[in-house]
Amino acid sequence: MDLPYRDADLQLPPPAPLHFRYDQFEPHTDFGLHRHPWGQLNRISLGLIELEVDGSKLTAPADYLVWVPADLPHAAYVRLAMAYTSVYVDDALAARLPAGPCLIQQTPVVRALLEDFCQRRVTAMAGDWDVRQAELLVEHLVRAGAEDSYLPESADRQLAPILHAIRLDPADATTLAQWAEQVHSTERTLARRFQRELGMSFVQWRNRVRLLQALAWLKEGWPVQEIAARLSYGTASAFIAMFRKQIGFSPERYRRQLRGEA
Repeated sequence: MDLPYRDADLQLPPPAPLHFRYDQFEPHTDFGLHRHPWGQLNRISLGLIELEVDGSKLTAPADYLVWVPADLPHAAYVRLAMAYTSVYVDDALAARLPAGPCLIQQTPVVRALLEDFCQRRVTAMAGDWDVRQAELLVEHLVRAGAEDSYLPESADRQLAPILHAIRLDPADATTLAQWAEQVHSTERTLARRFQRELGMSFVQWRNRVRLLQALAWLKEGWPVQEIAARLSYGTASAFIAMFRKQIGFSPERYRRQLRGEA
């Protein structure tokens, strides 16, 4: 599809090797189909980022970056008010990143390098130090690995009914051993299939489903204790620990950010 570039992109200098752009989006902001002349890393401050690329939806929480190669048409939707950073990548460094759209987790080093750029409000690289930091950032992005989806699917005959059931009811507390009985398998076999098909364990996949539901309920104002109970966590502290691991901070801090508080 031959989409014209947006004026906002055409007015920018080419990344050398990175160029940062900062925005503050209002809730329910919709970006129709568009493309960029350079590869783009999308970073948000909280909530979820949702992009539609090639008919598929890429959804990820704020501890992930979404990578979109140059000239690839995509659309985006912002549900919450949030700070947003777009990082354009020149062709040489982009060639080291995946050839297709994907999610890249912000490891502690990746997050620290990005935070330094963002706190200094860097746009174009100011000198050799910034260039070296940009190259180091991309090196760590390569090492962080890529994921096709935050919630990958599988057509495996034993996994598919389990994934479907958990999506319908994130609070489902059925254990992997109990699922194994239901799908006429063994716990060890199912564990291997989760790792092979989805790249993560049964508990990790279920926690991601629960996190997405928790984010929606926090937005609606539900108390943390009630969310924990409704998602089948034995204690609120267990739920908070999962949330911190996935998002990087507590549910209450997330709620304060939703309200625009510090």
